[in-house]
Amino acid sequence: MRKSSSNRIVTLLLAVSFVVTAWLGAGTAHADHLYGNFWVVGKIEQAYLATGGPQKWGNPTINESAAANGGRFQRFAKDTSFYWHPNVASGTAHQVGGAIRAKWAALQWERGPLGYPVNNEQAHPESVTQPGARSNDFQGGAIFWSAQTGAHQIWGEIFKKWVRLGATRSQYGLPITDEYKVGNRFEQRFEHGLLAWP
Repeated sequence: MRKSSSNRIVTLLLAVSFVVTAWLGAGTAHADHLYGNFWVVGKIEQAYLATGGPQKWGNPTINESAAANGGRFQRFAKDTSFYWHPNVASGTAHQVGGAIRAKWAALQWERGPLGYPVNNEQAHPESVTQPGARSNDFQGGAIFWSAQTGAHQIWGEIFKKWVRLGATRSQYGLPITDEYKVGNRFEQRFEHGLLAWP
């Protein structure tokens, strides 16, 4: 009788342990933290800390806030924001900053044609013409920036064509204008040429 009770207790404790582990996530617990006057939580905190945290991005300037279609965002002191949506980029938050962020803002942030970021800002040392180039990819295209060319969005068929030609490694270099319409076709100027569609 005593052995049977002990077995039941052990079984009950194992079941409770399993439920608690499943609920919290094994080894993935992440405490939220107060940075300056604002909290950084969840997926945004994970991305914030993984990419440099307060040393790189400064403290938050607002609490996490609602973004389009169920997403979230938070701004930080060093001219950067983190955006997150559960159905974009496997639910990972991503950083957008500086001139790329300003260009994205002019295009209506995540509510505009580019949508949410799908990666963090990245460097392009492989660029044939601008080894200091930087970019962010978004659901609907990308924004490329260099000190010489400024920030320009690229999307659609022109973006696909540029990528097929080698993108930053191509003879065309970086975009120097946004896409524009001439008659029935779309054009975009690059450092060393023009791409058009159709």
